[in-house]
Amino acid sequence: MKKKVAVIHPEAGFSSSGGSQLSAYEMAEHLATFFDVRLISSSKCSEHSVVIPCIPRGKVKKLQRNKTMDWLLTRFVSNPSLLIESITSFLTYTPYLLFKRADVIYPNNDYGGLAVAAVVRKLFKTPILYTERAGMVSNGKVLRRNLKFKPDCLVVFNEDTKKYVKQIAPNQRVEIIPNGVNLSLFSPEGERFNHGLSGKVVLTVGALNKQNHKRIHLAIEAVSKLNDVALLICGDGPDVAYFTSLCEVKLGASRYKIVKVDFADIPNVYRAVDAFTLPSEDEPFGRVYLEAMASGLPVVATDDAMRRTLVGKAGNVCDVTNIEQYAAALAATLSTDWDNKPIEQAADYSWESVAEQYAKVINSL
Repeated sequence: MKKKVAVIHPEAGFSSSGGSQLSAYEMAEHLATFFDVRLISSSKCSEHSVVIPCIPRGKVKKLQRNKTMDWLLTRFVSNPSLLIESITSFLTYTPYLLFKRADVIYPNNDYGGLAVAAVVRKLFKTPILYTERAGMVSNGKVLRRNLKFKPDCLVVFNEDTKKYVKQIAPNQRVEIIPNGVNLSLFSPEGERFNHGLSGKVVLTVGALNKQNHKRIHLAIEAVSKLNDVALLICGDGPDVAYFTSLCEVKLGASRYKIVKVDFADIPNVYRAVDAFTLPSEDEPFGRVYLEAMASGLPVVATDDAMRRTLVGKAGNVCDVTNIEQYAAALAATLSTDWDNKPIEQAADYSWESVAEQYAKVINSL
């Protein structure tokens, strides 16, 4: 009989704008090769979905676009969308898992899912598998908070994060497993998005929010230093007007476009450009780099340990805060023949390979 694995993410199926919900969906799909998998979420998104009502963070974020509502919601808590999701999912998901027991619980929605799993483990000793997707963001603040739940196995993305965990929780079991990429979805072959831009085109993808760590303004600045190069920005968020204005000033109307597309159309966007960049600070992993490389694109990224590992010889890393250096890296990347290096680099991160590594951990639990 196959082990029963409960994968938790309320946002899976409701939104495809975040890495954790996409990873939860992809993981459930590929773990189903080895286990009896249930993906517990607020929306139907796969044959493995179990729909249990709650208020996912995406619904709250839509409310927050109203300035009055945002002011009310942020009066007492800095991240109301996550808090509301956590409370509402705890109230509905916990009873379900108490009656429909699993052999392993795998929450993917931060402390909300961990709280559900902790209650079930307290009663039935059901082991918890958890992937820390925040990495060292905010100097490890989220990581330290989630470690208080003491998952039976914590998965992290790189050796630096593992060392940090071992310093503060020596007895915590930690495994290093990367995120995966869907190589059948992201590839050089297929339809191309019609962006209408001329010359060489650089793509960046991310939420358009001045307060986040994506630092898309740096990509705009760097591309502005280049001749005959345009920037395609794929994303949405509360600060679209700000980024539109910045692009108008720095690039002019003919050298940029900001688009929002459905996740199903994202592969077409990657195929329609010449290179990919994302100048994030403390990006925990960065599945968009893998998606770009799987689509055949060279990458320009922030020079840090995780990016050096991910990008390998399929692009360039640099000090993106030095705009001249960043622009030079983009220029060098656009003028280089990368052949199949990006595709070969992404091939090391197939979901099939990643799911096998997770299956070994789950069986050990």
